[in-house]
Formats: sequence, structure tokens, C-alpha cells
Amino acid sequence: ARRVRCFYVGRAFAFPRLTERPRPPRASRRSRARQDKARADASSYVFRENNGNRGCAMTCLAPHATSLVAPRVAQPRGVRARAVVSRASSRTVTRAMASTGASLSLGAGRVGAPPRHAAVVAPLRGRRVVPRAASRRAAQPQVRSAGAAKPDPSASAGSKEPGSRSSDGRWSSVVTALADVMAPAVVESLLDEELPAHADIHRGRLSNGLRYVVLPNKVPGDRFEAHLEMHVGSVDEREDEQGLAHLVEHVTFLGSKKRDAWLGSGTRGNAYTDFHHTVFHVHSPTHNKDSTYMIPNVLDILYDVAFNPQLLDTRVAKEKKAVLAEAQMMNTIEYRVDCQLLQHLHWDNNLGCRFPIGKLDQVVTWDAAKVRQFHERWYFPANATLYVVGDFHADVPGVVEMIENAFGAASAATHPEGFVNEVPRSPDSVKAFEGVVGGAGAPSLPNNTPDTPNELRDRHAVRPPVKHAFGCPPSAASAIRENAERASLAHLVDPFQPMVATESGVQLFQHEHLSHVSFNIFSKLPVLPLRHMGDLHRTVNQRIALLVLQSRIQSRYAELDHEHYKRCELDHSDSAREGCTVSTVTVTCEPLHWKYALQVAVEEARRLKQHGLTLGELTRFKSAMMRDSEQLAQQAGFVPSLENLDFVMEHDALGHVVMDQVQGHEALLRLDDVICLEGVNEVARELLGFFAEYGKDATERDPVGGLTTAIVACVPSTTTDNDGVEVPFSIFEQDVIAVLSADYGEIDPIEDVFVPDELLSETDLDELVKARTPTIVSSTVDEKTGVHQRVLSNGIRVNYRVTNNEPGSAFLRLVVPGGRTAESTTAGPGGIGAAAVGFRTLQEVGAVGPWSRKQVELITMQNLVMFEVEPEAEYLFLDAAFAVKGGLRTTLEIIHLLTSQPVWDANALERVKDIYRMFELNTQRNLELLTHDAVNHAVFGDRRLMDPNRSELSALTIDGVKDAVTHQLRAGPLEVNIAGDVDPTELDLLIVRYLGTATPGGATHPENDTNPLELLPLTLRNVDPGDAATRQQRVYLRDSDERACAVLAGPGPKMWAPMFNPTLPEISSVKPEDVDGNGTVAQTMAEQLGYHPLDQVNQQAHVAGNPFAAQSARRANPLATFVAGMLLTEVIGGRLFTTVRDALGLTYDCNFQLAFGLQNADSTTYRLVVTSTPAKIDDALNAALRVLRGFKQQRVTQREVERARMTLLTRHETELKTNAYWVDLMQYTALGDTLAPAKEVSCISDLPAMYEASTVEDLYEVYQALGLGDGEVFTCVTVAGKEDPALAKPVVAAALPAESDAGMRAAAAAAASLGMAMTGGMAIAEALKKMGGGGPAAAAADSGIDVK
Repeated sequence: ARRVRCFYVGRAFAFPRLTERPRPPRASRRSRARQDKARADASSYVFRENNGNRGCAMTCLAPHATSLVAPRVAQPRGVRARAVVSRASSRTVTRAMASTGASLSLGAGRVGAPPRHAAVVAPLRGRRVVPRAASRRAAQPQVRSAGAAKPDPSASAGSKEPGSRSSDGRWSSVVTALADVMAPAVVESLLDEELPAHADIHRGRLSNGLRYVVLPNKVPGDRFEAHLEMHVGSVDEREDEQGLAHLVEHVTFLGSKKRDAWLGSGTRGNAYTDFHHTVFHVHSPTHNKDSTYMIPNVLDILYDVAFNPQLLDTRVAKEKKAVLAEAQMMNTIEYRVDCQLLQHLHWDNNLGCRFPIGKLDQVVTWDAAKVRQFHERWYFPANATLYVVGDFHADVPGVVEMIENAFGAASAATHPEGFVNEVPRSPDSVKAFEGVVGGAGAPSLPNNTPDTPNELRDRHAVRPPVKHAFGCPPSAASAIRENAERASLAHLVDPFQPMVATESGVQLFQHEHLSHVSFNIFSKLPVLPLRHMGDLHRTVNQRIALLVLQSRIQSRYAELDHEHYKRCELDHSDSAREGCTVSTVTVTCEPLHWKYALQVAVEEARRLKQHGLTLGELTRFKSAMMRDSEQLAQQAGFVPSLENLDFVMEHDALGHVVMDQVQGHEALLRLDDVICLEGVNEVARELLGFFAEYGKDATERDPVGGLTTAIVACVPSTTTDNDGVEVPFSIFEQDVIAVLSADYGEIDPIEDVFVPDELLSETDLDELVKARTPTIVSSTVDEKTGVHQRVLSNGIRVNYRVTNNEPGSAFLRLVVPGGRTAESTTAGPGGIGAAAVGFRTLQEVGAVGPWSRKQVELITMQNLVMFEVEPEAEYLFLDAAFAVKGGLRTTLEIIHLLTSQPVWDANALERVKDIYRMFELNTQRNLELLTHDAVNHAVFGDRRLMDPNRSELSALTIDGVKDAVTHQLRAGPLEVNIAGDVDPTELDLLIVRYLGTATPGGATHPENDTNPLELLPLTLRNVDPGDAATRQQRVYLRDSDERACAVLAGPGPKMWAPMFNPTLPEISSVKPEDVDGNGTVAQTMAEQLGYHPLDQVNQQAHVAGNPFAAQSARRANPLATFVAGMLLTEVIGGRLFTTVRDALGLTYDCNFQLAFGLQNADSTTYRLVVTSTPAKIDDALNAALRVLRGFKQQRVTQREVERARMTLLTRHETELKTNAYWVDLMQYTALGDTLAPAKEVSCISDLPAMYEASTVEDLYEVYQALGLGDGEVFTCVTVAGKEDPALAKPVVAAALPAESDAGMRAAAAAAASLGMAMTGGMAIAEALKKMGGGGPAAAAADSGIDVK
């Protein structure tokens, strides 16, 4: 399911959200992408703890305002390829903040990374529409096609075409509002002005029709992105081809030998299929480790994938099984909700039924001939666009020449003789909206006009090729009807002529796996391209209106004396995937109180529509928008290539002008004087009419408002009452309609809120400084890393590093030692869950010191600050992302007040409890969560490693949780980590004034010596090796669809565990024959090599001058176990993929993780997760365990280590460009006496060298610490379906004798005889086939899947 949302990438306001806005289920050839994402997360755990015990994150400290400043996310592609956001999970529900989905485009992308544990939603990405090129007027210089004789029409992509002008009356409300202060002609001239286009984007077209876009970009340095977009997706499939676009993507990408040859050594590739396109993408260093210039090779890969694939029968058979397994993996309740939303939102076209994953009953019937036919029909150069963005080490003409050399050989596709254009358009069409992309007003051709024989085939004129029913205001609806009437009179049929929708009723989706209610109210509209200053003005007004309404609704929810969870999300976004704009209101709430939650949203929408904004609201939100735009302009030149590429691709598809960050900021500044209260209120009337006036008669409606085109209520079958008893639950359509259309009487205007300029006045601070005389008592700087370390007189420890990764931005993390290890092990007022629930209660309260939640929200919004809190096993932490200008001070003020003057509220505590209860209920209804939960209960002997249950939550009191958190604050010492664009001198002054005067928990100094926390170590459960009931669980989950998931876990090494390091004898006692037998003197060797003559030395690392080349030095480093564990995780992931997924076809998703992170506990585990069908899940689990155990016989190869090393180093280098990662690196380095004794600042500089120096033998030291024996592993297999299956299969341990030594030796011997030992796990599968035995996995290997 795809929920990546887009309005204008580049984000002025990017809100974390949980919304039921449907995202098309986009299939992707993720292969190892999910593992890559997990490993990317895990790579930071060397400095960060994660034990799979996240619990549910609360509403952020300043829910609305904080989300304004989420730094631009530079996600790994694996994240984007998956992008599943769970609505049913309260982990996600509660992590999300009140938010609008509207986002403002002010430049080509944004730099930065989100708080690692914050629900920062990336700037919205949408579905791409290919505007009708003939309707455009090129605003940029025309680009001549390489090898072509005429200018490329696509050179105008994303450039301006005449949209609505002042003569159309579109700016009349603004002109009227400003008539007293500005001449109408001046206003009209400004709004009519065309937006400037990005000067560095180069577009062209080859003679065979292939389009290309080239953009030089220096971040990250020495790397580039190459994405080949094929303009074919699931909506292009015929009735008997549903899912074929996705299968073709699999077969072409994985069937390329050139891809296999080059992907590695820092080069990554993947692909995904969506409604409207298929994209193959490669991320590569400009030069690889062998100094090979990679751009020509990467372009050759993409050419081979798209235009020269093998499409072998064996590959088709293999990928059909992969697709079936992928469908099983994707078929979560969240995916099914998305499908329901899309089905009802797009009832009028194939977007509601042509999901990329397709129909599985069709997939199983297709052969290679079917794949070839589809490929031939759609994979031709003119139906492709190539995007190349990055640090090329070449000029643009040079890159264009490389494109010509790589793709020029692709044969152009031509129309056969007699071909008739299938998309006729009327020359007399009247535009429903001036400048609408893909709307009724595109240029047209006479009906049934044949193309010239042998003329080049081109892509569809309309992307996606669908017809929409729009909920337009009356004037636009009249234009659409007029257009249809003209076409009818001319006997023209345009399959994409839009329709006018009627107001929708309510569609219900009820399922037993849902835990909360969500109402999704949609209005579908045409896309209005962003091309003129007036278009930008309209967009800014929309943003402000939605931000204000969002803030009002969520504040009202929080201020009410009610303990139940509820949230309202707003979204107004262009969707290029769907070819439309969608306005969305989503209300999510606890089932028993849905009417009130929905009523509040309706009342606030009506209030804003009737009375408008206050002057204070306009001033604050406009100021925040300008400040954010300024910060974005500061980041020009620092935006990652991937973000720029996505931005350009999105804007081109939507017909928006592509501006750089500076151009966008300058344009916004020029609009400052014409953004007025009347203009924003006018836009609010337009935006909110569909929701605020639902059910009204047409004669009573505001003429500028639109209609609701779809309402979908997602409802659980059961819920729990106030006593915790599960009871049936239902909602009826007429009840929802009644709440939406009810008359709630006279609605008064809102009163403005006083917002302070500061939370701690200078006067108050001066008094605190005078009373407490704060100072820096210790100050150091690490020269290798640039990390500054300070200790303040009140015991607070500060680490910071100055970076220029994200100009104008910074990231902060507050660490409070203790966490859940300081909780009691029994239930009670301050028992299990007290610290976790208590810390989140502080966030849910949102108030600090004398300031209310609303005031805190607004001041953080004004100063671009976002907060997130999270309790971990061994500490509590608070993350803050902020703009340095204004935001740094506000962040330090809040930390001072939150630790010194926290505000506690019993109702907030009950809301937090309610969220935990919702998550507990959701866990029991979610296949993956239920399986993990069963394993957690079996593995861990400590309830504190899991979320508190209902009885434990009920026992907690406000005084108990307050005492638990206060004790940790008082005990300390607290650590504050900051990374960003800060001035060291200024920062030192600020931390002394704001942090040095703080009294955490009321203590002027840490009390860890006088009143220490009672830290009870977290433990693993002591389970008898023969206890099969605990070690080998099987669970049934009732579900309408069949699915299965298995989890295997066991004990693993501690993150900081010392690695075995043999003691070396004195050099004087070493005999010559002990060294090499040729008489070399030991002392001479030691002098020449710099190592002990008996030490094991990584020669490659030694030649490179690596200080850890010698085994003794490497294993003495505290990072030894972590580094080897991360490398081993990569290698295991590769073998699992090649064996269980690719060779045996038993699953689409199998991944392995070491749960590194705990600093002082012995409860570290590994975990392997595999999803499959109920029929294959046991075979898949058996095969995965065979792979794990097979490392004893089939040793890790040097090639596997090199690939893993390059992957991790590349990831590390990329992450170093983000402030959040630097905070991860610094975390704990000042807490060696309380939390992480082994972690020092030197670990940061040692990490890359340790990766470079690690050897196969190091990996096996970690491997030997994995508990893989029958008496050590824990498994749980959960099968979901309509009926409980007969659990007749033998359990895993019984199927695999103790170590299966004989079988594995035979498998290894067979693999060696095949000459495949270097390929890792693939050799095991091949060996099993040769053996003709070996249990279920071997049977699967004999089922016809070719692994050659």
C-alpha cells in the first residue's frame, strides 16, 4: 500500500499525520529493500537503543506547531519503495501529530533528515500526470534533441503555459480586499506574473523518442541518481492483464545480467510499479572502489533492463511466485483499508480497481509470451523518461552524450499502417478550469484521425488515462457540462472528458482487525498547475487556512475534559498518480465516542468558514511560513540528488513550474503584502464547503464551495467497553450523515490567543543566573570528530557538533538515563509502565511552566520547532528538530521548563492509557504484531521489555507516573546532544543560561549518588530446552484472507561485548619457526610490520594504513562486536534473499536483525521474520533456519564481506550528511559512568576504519554467539484465515535434527561440486536440489524453480 503523499515537494509545511487519505497500493520489486531499510535503522543503533519495544508514541509536545519544521527527509529508497503507513496501529496513530497535508513548493527539494524516532512525514509526493505537451508554451530555452533535427517538445515540461489571467476574474477577491492599500492594476500585474523556472535543469529528447532530464547536483558528493520512468502502470492493463505491469517490472529488473554485474560496490538499484508508471532506479558512486567511472555503466544497466531484457521462461516462473508471495505480504489490514478508500474515491475509473499487485488468479496463468507481449506494447523509448541527477564529474553535454551512447541503440517504435488515434479530442472544447492539467481543455484533434504510418509512437497524452467525476463548485460544474454538450453536438467522444459528481453518501468498511474508527471525507477536483504568482498566492492561502483549522480542531480535542483519543487530519494535495487534486478530512477516534469527535470537526470547519481567521492567526502562520521559506532558501545547494529528482519528476508531471529554493523564497517574499485576511478567508470558504455544508440543499450552499465526492467509514466489528469487555460495534450510514449535516446552532467566532515571544524572559533568566551562577566546569573538543563536550555546573552534560549539512537547521536530543529499567517489575501506581506512560503523558499535556498547550503549540510553530518523546529500555529521550534562528532558543526554553516545571494532568494520562489500550487491541488483530508479541512473551522474562497491558495500565496513577519520571530527572545526569548549523560561542552562552539554570525534577545537581535509581537489569526468560509449547508456538488469527507470518528468535551477543582476542606471547619468546620457518627474526618482523609477528593481519587494511588491520588492535576496540554483527547481518540478509526468496520461491520477504542497542543488559536477541502463504510458511521458516545454520559448513566468502562492507560504509557516509545521525553518533558519549561505559567519542572516528578492517573470522566470532540450537531458538508461526487450519505439520525443531551436520555437509559438498560456493545462499538451494532430499525446502527446490 502506498501512502506517500504529495502536493508540492519541497515542503514549506510538512506535517506528520495519520490520515485515511488513500494511497494507491503500489507494487514494487523491493527484494532486499525492506532489509536495507531495517539495516539502515540498525546502523545507527551503535549509538542508539532499539529493542523492538517502541510502544506507542504520543501526540507531540506541541502537536500542530512542531510539525511545521520537520526537516526535509532524505529517505533511503527502500523506504520509499515500501512506504506503508499503518492507520490501524496506534503506534502510528499516536506518533502522528495534528497535521494538514497541504504543502507549499518553494524550491527543488529540501535537505535534512527527520528525528529518527519522530513521525516526520516526508514532503508530499503524489501521483504523476503527464500534461498534454501540446498545450504548453515553453518558458525555458528550447533544448535540441540529441541526434534529432527539431527542438524537443518535452523541453517545456514543468514550464509555464498561459493559465488564468486577471481578465478571468480569478484575482478579483484579492484585488477587492486590497483596494484601499494597493492599486488594482498593481495587484493584477503581480499575480499575473509568471513564476521563474529552474535554470540548471536540462531537458532533451533522442531521435528514437526517449526523453531525458539532467540536473547537476553536488549533494551527496561523488554520487548520482539515474531513474528510468516507463510511462506504463496498472491503469494501462487490459481486463485480462491485471498485475502484468508489475510482473513485467520484476522480470525485466531481475532478469538483467548487467544489473547483477554492476550492482554492488556501493551501487544500489530497485524498481517499483504504480498506477501510472514503472520506475527503475539506480543510486551509484560516480567512481566505484575500483576507480571505474560509473555513469556509462549505470545507463547501460537501465538500457538493458528496459529495452534489452531476457524475459526467460525460468525468470517469469520465478517472479510469478515472488509476486504471489509479495501479495501475501502486502495484504495487511492497512492495505485493505487503502484499497477500500481508493475504490470509493475513484468509483468513476480504473484507479479504484486496477491496483498494481493485480489479480492473483490471473497472475498464475500467464506465461513468458504474455510478458513479452506487454513489454513490446509499452516498453519503447518514446514511452520513457530518463532522469539523471547528481555529481557527474562531467559537464551536461558530456552526460547527454553518455545518454545518447547508452540509449541511442534502442529501436524507435512506430505506429502500424492504419493506426487510429484512440484519444480523440474536440477542437471546440471549453475549459472547465483554465490551465487544468489533464482536464477538458487540452488541445484536440479531430475524431478518429489516423496517424501517419510509421510515425513514432509516443506516450499517452493523458497520464493516468482515466476519467474523473469532480466535486467542483457550481461555476466549474457548468463549464464541464457545457464542454460535454459541445462534444456531443460535434459527435466527438473523449474518454477522458471529466464528469460532474453528485454529493456522495457514506460507504462502510467493517473488519474485525480494525481497532479504531476513521471517517474519510473526500472532494475530488482538477489539478490547477502552479505557473503564476497568483497560483502561488492561492496555494499559500490554502496552506494557512488548513493550518489554522488543523490547529483549532486538535486544540479543542485536547482542551476538553475527556480522556479518550481522537484526531482530525486535513489534506489538500495534487496527486499526479491519480491525475486529480483531493481535499480530505479524516477523523480518527476511539469507537464509542465517534459522534462527538466528528461533531467537533464539523463545528470548527463551519466556524472557520463563517467567521474566518483572526488577525493574530494570520500573522503567526504567515510569519512561520516566511521563516520556513527563508530556511529552505538557506539550504539551496545542500538538497540530496534523490529529493531533487523526485521533485522535478513530480512537478513536470503536474505541469508545475520547477523553481529552485532561492527563487521560491523570493517569490513568496514578493507576495507578503498581498496575503491578507480577506483572501485567506475566501480560500477557506472554497476549501471547506464540501465538508462544512454537507447535506445542504444546492440553493442554500455557498457558491464557491464544492461537493463531497466520497465518504468512507472504516469501522471495527468489536470494541471494548469501559470495563475492558469486548462488545459488538457497528455504525450505520444514516447516523454518519446525521452528524455531518446536523444543525449545531449558532457558532461564535473564536477568540485570539496571546502568544508570548519567549517562554523564559530575559529578566527571569537573569534572576536564575544570579541565584544559581551556572558555569561550564569541563570543556573539551575532539579534533578527529569535531565534537565539543561540555559539563555544566548543575551536572547536565552537553555534546555538540557544528555541521553545514542542513543550513539554518539543527537537531537536539535530551537523554534521561533510567528508562524502563528503573520501573518496578510489578503492577502498581508507579509500577510497570510508569516511566513510559508518564513521559508520554508530559508530551500529551503539551503545557510547560505557566504556559498552556495552545500557547506552546503556537510559539513552537512560529519558531519552527518540532518535538518527539520516546521511552526506551534504558533511558527516556526527547528529540527536537528546529530552525536555528528563533528555534534554538525556544527549544532550550522548553527543555528547561519541561525538566524543571513540568505540568501533569490526569486527563492526559487517561488519553495516553487509552492509546496503549488501542495498541494492545490492535496487536491482537494484526498478523505481524501478534506473532512478534507471542515471541516476546516467550523470549523475555521481563514485562518491562513490552508495553504495559490493561491491568498494568489501570493500576497506574498520576502521582505514580509523576514520581517515576521525576525520580529519573533528579537522578540524572542528563545528556543533551546537538548537531547543526550553530555558532559554538553563542551555543556555549545559551546552554549556560538555559540548561545551566535548570533544576531537573527539582534537583540542583544530579542525585545519582545520593538518591540513585534502582536499576533492575532486563533479562531473557529461562525456558527449558525441551519446552516445545513455549519454544515452538503456533497461533491462529481469524481473518477474511489467508496469510501467514513466522518469527524465529534466540539469544545474541551484547552490543559492547568484548570480542575474543587471543593473548600473544612476548616477542622475545617467539621462535623463528613459529613465524614462517625461514629463519626470520621475530623482533625484526615486528619492527618492519609494526605488528606482533603472530598477530593475524588484514593485509588489505594494512596496505591502506588502517590502524585496526591487526586482529589484536581491532578486537580490543569496543566497536568490534557491533561492527562484525552489522556485517554479518548484511551477509545473512543476502543469503536469505538468494535462497528462500529467489531460489526456492517460498517468500517475498525474509529478513534478519540483531537487536543491538541495550547498553547494560544481557537480553540481546536476534530475530528472523518471514511472511508467506499458510501452505508455505513452515517450509519458508525451515529454509531460513537452514540458511542460518549453514554458515558453519558454507563459510562466509570475502566477496560477501566486501559487499556488506561497501553497503554499510556507503550508508554511513550518506547518513553523515544529516544532523540526526550525528546526534545518534554522539549519544551516550558523556554517560560512560551511568549508561554506556564502553562508548567514547573515539568510537565515532573509529567506525569507518573498523568496517574496513573487519575480517571473515570476526564475523564468525559474532555468529558463534547466536543461539541457533534446537534448545535455544524460539519460533512462532501465525496463520490467518477464515478457519483454524489443522496444525499437523511438525514443529521446526523436530524437522531439523540438532545441527543437521550430515545434511549440511552434504549440501556444502554438492554446492562446491557445482562451483557455486562464492554465491552464498544460492549454493545451498542448488545443493538441496542435487541431493534430491533434505525435507520441505528441498521439495520446494524441486518444484520447477531454476536457480541457475
